[in-house]
Amino acid sequence: MLNYFLIAVGGAIGSVLRAWIGSLMVALTGPAFPWGTILINIVGSFVIGFFGTLTATDGRFAVPFDIRAFVMVGICGGFTTFSSFSLQTLELARDGRTGQALGNIVLSVVLCLGSVAAAYSLALLLRTSRLGAISDAAPGTMSSSTLVALHRPESVSNMLAVADQLMAVEGGQTIALAIDGPVLADLQLTEEVQTKERRRAVSEQRRDWVKAMRSTLDGWVSGERAKGRSARWIEVHGDGTLAVAEHGRSAHLLLLEQKPGDRAARERVHEALVRSGRPILLLPASTVAPIGCCMAIAWEGGVHDRKVVRTVAPLLSKAKRVVVLQIGDAAEVMGLEDVLGGMPFEVVTAPSQPDSEVGAKLVEMAHEAGADLLVMGSYSHGSLREQLFDGATEGVLRSADLPVLMQHQDA
Repeated sequence: MLNYFLIAVGGAIGSVLRAWIGSLMVALTGPAFPWGTILINIVGSFVIGFFGTLTATDGRFAVPFDIRAFVMVGICGGFTTFSSFSLQTLELARDGRTGQALGNIVLSVVLCLGSVAAAYSLALLLRTSRLGAISDAAPGTMSSSTLVALHRPESVSNMLAVADQLMAVEGGQTIALAIDGPVLADLQLTEEVQTKERRRAVSEQRRDWVKAMRSTLDGWVSGERAKGRSARWIEVHGDGTLAVAEHGRSAHLLLLEQKPGDRAARERVHEALVRSGRPILLLPASTVAPIGCCMAIAWEGGVHDRKVVRTVAPLLSKAKRVVVLQIGDAAEVMGLEDVLGGMPFEVVTAPSQPDSEVGAKLVEMAHEAGADLLVMGSYSHGSLREQLFDGATEGVLRSADLPVLMQHQDA
């Protein structure tokens, strides 16, 4: 009932504001053309675009659903008016002012779309301003901070154990994101208004999920602080795609759960790789710390491979065995000695493979070598295909059942 009450109050506020601005514009511009309605719809489009983006469930300024309903359904719904726009356009056409009727349509649609687009861009800028501040540590390193994305209570202990191992090597702070999207359906705003029973069921599910997460994460934070390390966790609503990418911009290593066959999980990895520009460690549910005792490095000799090898230098220094995986011309491993700093390594080769099979072949070779971590570079193919990765990356994302550390590089 509180939700409907807030919507009613918001609607009343929006309606009064609309009437006041409409009367003011008529006094200023006259009644010949509906400038008041155009202005009202432009302002309303900006407010709903700005507030909706800034307070989205998958973001930094997430607010309770009731507050979003109060502003977006109540105030914006009462303030903006498509019905007035439609009636005024019809009246202009019936009075023989066809040009003005068409002008009203064009101005309203173009300016309102422009307004909501500008509001969306501004909200994204504000939403990422602090999170996007890159610290002094150089990109492409594992130092200073680790971000861990957590979805399922049963996988939390494994993920945090790996994070603890990395922090023991590198030090710094760890931030955990508890993301409820894969567990609970992220209902649309209007759907939540209409389905009271479903809201109650989701609320109960979420309460159980939060209780399980909070118990584990609070204990983890206390344990890390007892060791003199910085640790905290943040609750995130939604599928976590934007939250991981944005928080990842101020971290130096991202730990994500790898779920072969899960399209949403793969999209989160894509978004995080491109937007954060940080190395990402993908951990299957079966991962058991420690990792990196036997490391397999996929090597083509390009800039992206060299970059990711430099990234994992701290782990390399602790590895008992390093295996270089080469598909195709084995001569390209020349020069790897310098990148590895003189560390001994083995080379395992395989014949050239079709692009669609390279990733699966790398995973197979890593298993045959007994590796507990696969390290590889990844890259996209330019602006027109920036979300489409090379065959090796995509194949590994689809089939990897061992930990994989990737570093993104634009082609």
